Amino acid sequence: MKLELKEQSKMKIRFYLLFVAICISTQATVWAQSAETVFVNGKIITVNNNGSVEQAIAISKGKIQAVGTNAAVQKTIGPKTLVIDLKGKTVIPGAIETHCHSIGVARGSLIQEYQELSSIQEIQDWLKIRAKEIPPGRWIRVPRTDITRLKERRHPTPAELDAGCSTHPVILNSARKNVLNSLGWKTVGLNRDSETISGGTLIKDSNGDLLMAAGSSSFLSGFIPRVEIGEDETFAVLQKVHHIYNSVGITSIFERASNRNGYETYKKLQKENKLTVRMTMTFRQQFKSAAQIEPYTKKLGLITGDGDDWVNVGPLKITLDGGIHWGSTWLSEPFGERRRKFYVLPDASYQGDQRYSVELMKNLFSEAHRLGWQMCVHVTGDGGVSAILDSLEAIDKKSPVKKHRFTMTHAYFPTAKSVRRSKPLGVCYDTQGFTYFRDAAAISDVYGQTWAERFIGMGEFVKAGVPVAINSDHMIGLDPDHSMNSFNPFLMLYIAVSRKDEHGNVYGAHQKISRLDALRSITSVAAHLSFDEDKKGSLEPGKFADLVILDRDYLTCPEDEIREIKPLMTIVGGKVVFGKL
Repeated sequence: MKLELKEQSKMKIRFYLLFVAICISTQATVWAQSAETVFVNGKIITVNNNGSVEQAIAISKGKIQAVGTNAAVQKTIGPKTLVIDLKGKTVIPGAIETHCHSIGVARGSLIQEYQELSSIQEIQDWLKIRAKEIPPGRWIRVPRTDITRLKERRHPTPAELDAGCSTHPVILNSARKNVLNSLGWKTVGLNRDSETISGGTLIKDSNGDLLMAAGSSSFLSGFIPRVEIGEDETFAVLQKVHHIYNSVGITSIFERASNRNGYETYKKLQKENKLTVRMTMTFRQQFKSAAQIEPYTKKLGLITGDGDDWVNVGPLKITLDGGIHWGSTWLSEPFGERRRKFYVLPDASYQGDQRYSVELMKNLFSEAHRLGWQMCVHVTGDGGVSAILDSLEAIDKKSPVKKHRFTMTHAYFPTAKSVRRSKPLGVCYDTQGFTYFRDAAAISDVYGQTWAERFIGMGEFVKAGVPVAINSDHMIGLDPDHSMNSFNPFLMLYIAVSRKDEHGNVYGAHQKISRLDALRSITSVAAHLSFDEDKKGSLEPGKFADLVILDRDYLTCPEDEIREIKPLMTIVGGKVVFGKL
């Protein structure tokens, strides 16, 4: 009997030890699965398919571990989890800037600080300040100032530039025209008796005095000393640009026109652990024939989808036409007399630049797709969009193009017909809300009311279910709100939702979209453009922990406050890149 009791005691001890071991093992597993950071008591706008709004989000190893109610996410909290009370603050996915030129922005900022100028008087005032900053005799180049954005809606005259500065040669380029002050014309050896200029055409007033030169930029640039920018300088300022992006909630970008050197710059940033945005690279090249594509891509040694979660290979890009600022967009109709006068064009029957025929584009796109490349095309006019769709429809009869997510960038004047044609082809668009904000009034005056109502027509795309991302085409300047093209995502959202231009006018109220659709256009739809919808663009388990905490509720704040929203914190891959925990 004593022996049996002894054995029973041993068995009880074994069971107890086994139970303890199981408990320890279970707890260890729980601790191993616990989140690194958990945000609770918030308003998490997930941007998932249902557009659900949750209370809490858990982050582990750079990815989202859980999203849901406080109670549901509570299960991920372990002894080492950092728990942060959002106190009702709103969280959105990180903004994806699908069109920027940040390497160029970095270099440009080293040459000259950008100043947004909106009138000839402002140009003159800027020249007076600039003339005091540099030695006499050196050239002054006016920051890019498009005539669509000038109050006077015209080029300044040489005399008006003289009123701003006569001690330095001055040059202003707009709408493919170069205007020089008197000393500028004298420096390049031209006067009222001159009849020709290398690479361009001289334009004179009714008295025979020089007004401007069409083209000729290469010739004129030969007189202006080139500023050499070192690689290390660019590298340092590029990081600054990315940090400014982070400060407005941008966590991913598309470099929309670069090359292998640009790609390697980003690889270097990544290797040195200095990247704070994820980057998808677009490689721009003007191919004269389809036969040039394979040698070019072989030399690149890359293909769409190569790279990793930080530095990724996107599409090849060609440029089809010009732009509304330059008077070279490929329209479906002749420019006519009103536009000819505005842009100072020689021919009213001109319909814009047409660098590729439908047949050549068909061959180029077919070859790029055959080699596994996504394609992206710069096209601003409705005539150009129609030509691209003609080429894609011809290709699609033999080989489906939908899987390639062909992307048109700009496409300023969508129509219901062009958008309907786009959907079965899987065509995506990236377009610029800020261009509407600054230029809609000029488009209404110069092109006509109906053109302004179509201008950056987000409603057409969203209504038809065609993927459209809004972005900045940021290329000059460091101020989020006052660069040559603003890159503040919340200003973009405001423009898409309100359809107001900078003067408060609305052109085409039917083009307004909902707040959620606008948010999708800089998050989930933007991720779709680079085949990354399973990795980012919404706040769902398994996706990157790229998110932004806002200072107010995007979904319910007054409409005019959307543009005033400020990020309190920006997180990329679970790490804070702006603000503080």
